[in-house]
Amino acid sequence: MKHFQTSIPRARRKSKAELQAAVERLAPFHHAIDLPYGLSTYVPTASRQNRERTRMQTLLDHAWPSILDACGGSLAGKRVLDVACNCGGFSVHAARAGADYVLGIDIEPHYIEQANLVKEAVDLDNLDFQRLDLMDLDRSEHGMFDLVLFFGILYHLENPVLSLKRISAVASNVLAVDTTLMKVPIINRILDRWPMWHMRRVAAVDSNASNITTSRWRPEEFCQFSPNSRAVTSLLEYSGFADIERLKPKVSGLEKRYYNGRLATFIAVKEQRAAGNANPRLVGDP
Repeated sequence: MKHFQTSIPRARRKSKAELQAAVERLAPFHHAIDLPYGLSTYVPTASRQNRERTRMQTLLDHAWPSILDACGGSLAGKRVLDVACNCGGFSVHAARAGADYVLGIDIEPHYIEQANLVKEAVDLDNLDFQRLDLMDLDRSEHGMFDLVLFFGILYHLENPVLSLKRISAVASNVLAVDTTLMKVPIINRILDRWPMWHMRRVAAVDSNASNITTSRWRPEEFCQFSPNSRAVTSLLEYSGFADIERLKPKVSGLEKRYYNGRLATFIAVKEQRAAGNANPRLVGDP
């Protein structure tokens, strides 16, 4: 399978001082990624939110073992797509975990610049980053992927149904979704048996916004939809996934959002893992 690599060519490895200066120039980063020389993309003096330090490790602790299990225990020989990769932390982790090829995509050029700096620093030949809208994914051009990471984007989408259908078209087996859920308490407690979406109009973001590490892509007012848990599982089923599980937060030290139900992770598999089960396995729904 052709990899279609378009990222920056291999360059002379930066010295520690050069790499540190480059990281500081592009900070803050949304993911804390370990770099050579004992450096990290997490720069405390530039950090805007504590999540820049905790986001990546929290999700890995919470979900990575289940993701590997869904992939047969290993990423060896697998092609991985990281949608809305931001600065590339999860892409790097998948590449380091032995994937055959990892493609991270994002629509925001600043995040791709950050990701390419990381790629150059960690020197992984199986890793590529591209500025690309998920709606422009095409399996005839980009190929199929054994694992798709869909972290922190579902609740930002104006067209979640069309977007998931586009993702499904390039996902051959496993899709991992991490998303904020609807923040309407009465609906979460009483009406979660029905799939529902909460529409919100969110303001434009400028370069001085406190959450710039995640919302730089939104220069204009935007309409987005936050799902309840049943809406996520129903949409995944509609998009062609047969085996769907909402992960329970089983480890300590995660961000509070996982314990209070504001943030949830779903593993969806196209191939049935339980023989004879004709319906999706909706585990962990309230």
